[in-house]
Amino acid sequence: MAAPYHDLYENHFANIRCSRATFLAFLNYTATATAGSPVPALKKLSADLQAAATALGGAVVTREGQGATGQALTRSKKDVLRAMRVFVQDTHAVQLVPAYRQQPGKLKELLPQGLMHLTDANATDLPVRFEAFAQALTAHAADLGAAPGTTAAGLLAELTAASAAKDAGLKVAKETIGSIGGQWAQATQLLWQTHCTALGALWEHPEQAYLYFNYGLLPNRNPGRDKAAKVPAATA
Repeated sequence: MAAPYHDLYENHFANIRCSRATFLAFLNYTATATAGSPVPALKKLSADLQAAATALGGAVVTREGQGATGQALTRSKKDVLRAMRVFVQDTHAVQLVPAYRQQPGKLKELLPQGLMHLTDANATDLPVRFEAFAQALTAHAADLGAAPGTTAAGLLAELTAASAAKDAGLKVAKETIGSIGGQWAQATQLLWQTHCTALGALWEHPEQAYLYFNYGLLPNRNPGRDKAAKVPAATA
């Protein structure tokens, strides 16, 4: 029998089960997050993470060029909606609050009805509300940069594709990423290295290490508890 805490010392990234496109989005998030890290050891890992994401991105594009096989790699509509909620939480905590801490009126322009108007929206209302949020992010690009608006627009486009795939009866192809081998397995090892490095550097505030990984992009480990993941705000 394994020790009670044995699984805490296993590379949980190798056991992620999702589509290759979903894993690529997860990997890209960590590559971007580490690139802007104030922790030198984490920032140093960003180049390898980005190189892995670029290589795997080419593999996904190649598969998508194979017709229906590529379409099956689309994230499900449910997963995209969940990713939208997490994106709103992330953007609010990491970018909007710091940028507009002294300008509450500006924050109100982006979220006129508050954060929960988006995060608690049902599947019917969320796309419409998220589109308005995406437009507001683009309008505030001078303060926030172009990335938030671009990412939001990408999620809207992905939702359209996922909805079409659902209507066509296509299923999301899920695989255990570590078992694919090759560059996919190597990417899970890089993520584990990032995880361990973050915990080592931020051991006094481990919740800050969590911010380098967008687990909200991944399918729930407990399907029976389908709630939007809450992204903790960074602790000073």
